[in-house]
Amino acid sequence: MVGGLAMALKARGVRVSGSDAVGFPPMADLLHEAGIHLNIGWSVANLPADAEVVVTGVTIPRGDNPELEAALDGLAPVWNATEFLEHYFLRQSENFVVAGTKGKTTTTAMLTWIFQSAGLAHDRLIGGQVRGGLERLCLAGAERMVIEGDEYWCGLHYPSPKFLRYHPRHIIVTNIHHDHENIYPTVRSYELVFWQLISLVPPKGSITLSADDEGSLRLHERSPMPTRLVGFSSRADCRIKKYRAVSSGSVFHLEDCEFRLKLAGRMNALNAALAAICARNAGVTLKASAEALSTFPGVEGRQDVIARAGASVIYADDAFHPFALRALLEAMRARHPGRRIILVFQPRYTGGRAGAHQRELPEALAGTDVALILPSLEVCDAHKTFSHRILCRELVHRGHKAHAVASSARMETLAASVCRDGDIVIISLAMGDETTVKKIAAAVVRSLEKRTIR
Repeated sequence: MVGGLAMALKARGVRVSGSDAVGFPPMADLLHEAGIHLNIGWSVANLPADAEVVVTGVTIPRGDNPELEAALDGLAPVWNATEFLEHYFLRQSENFVVAGTKGKTTTTAMLTWIFQSAGLAHDRLIGGQVRGGLERLCLAGAERMVIEGDEYWCGLHYPSPKFLRYHPRHIIVTNIHHDHENIYPTVRSYELVFWQLISLVPPKGSITLSADDEGSLRLHERSPMPTRLVGFSSRADCRIKKYRAVSSGSVFHLEDCEFRLKLAGRMNALNAALAAICARNAGVTLKASAEALSTFPGVEGRQDVIARAGASVIYADDAFHPFALRALLEAMRARHPGRRIILVFQPRYTGGRAGAHQRELPEALAGTDVALILPSLEVCDAHKTFSHRILCRELVHRGHKAHAVASSARMETLAASVCRDGDIVIISLAMGDETTVKKIAAAVVRSLEKRTIR
């Protein structure tokens, strides 16, 4: 969020510089291309003497960061990014907030795409990069704002969910599945913040919810104002009908209007339907939304084709939550019927061995033919570290092929040996690990090409 905010402010003529501990790609490269100087490492010398405001990210800690401590000591006002955005922009606009555990980035991008196609002036904040280069964060002072509603905490000064400071007038909730267990230890504590979110919607606002998700339905039952339920379920007010997977993506009908998407899977169809119904609050017809979404290219990191070899296709995808993985595998089965699916996967942000991921991933990964699992990546201390070996044992017990792999170097060798021509390979590793993803893909391609030559 901070990197996108920096680029949006730079585009408005604001002088911007910044610091980061590492400078993960692709954001470091994007900042450089935008003409923003990025300091690697923390130092008091990084702070301009004439700085008017210092904006911090979510994970900036107190105590061991000399740059932050110097700023707090009186150099300039210090704001977290959410606080800054709220103060300078969100109080003045009609805000369309897209929330939910998974699918919110794609749905936010779809709603933005609809507004863009309809010629509706709007600002936006999207958590991912839309293919084709559409700016993920635009702050031009428009009357409308489309914003991805993150339930993670704001950061410095405000240990509370970001989306509670977004002043929503219109809300979409894609689904609610327990996540961020380091902040929300129970299902109830996690669902409570979504109830708080919809309680902020004014009487002339709107709430659009998934009819296919139990968490969203519980939200519907507690809502202080009418909601629109959208989905495949018979409970939906606006029901998705005649859905079918096609080689180019997916097709469905919503209120007798046909939608044709370039994206595969029922989850993407639901995301599109939620965005289209919500867009009617801005005066966009379903027909106009369908026409817009027929050209929507998707978001980077979702079903990205990164290589081909013979009849095989290699994808990279950011999915790691059990719900998102289940939806991804369903989409891949629909797009590539009859093919073997090989998943190269690194669990992350699991909540440890006692967390929901350890219990739910075996069922979520049941759609694979072969699962190759690396040790997990965690962002906080867990009571007991997530076990990729236990996950593999569970998958084998259920009748699936699975291998616990100790290192990325070993993964390159194993993935190359397991794959055969015609397989669909999906690589889902931690964000910022593009190098490892490329190495594994290259190893698979080399192996398949050698076998084809022989």
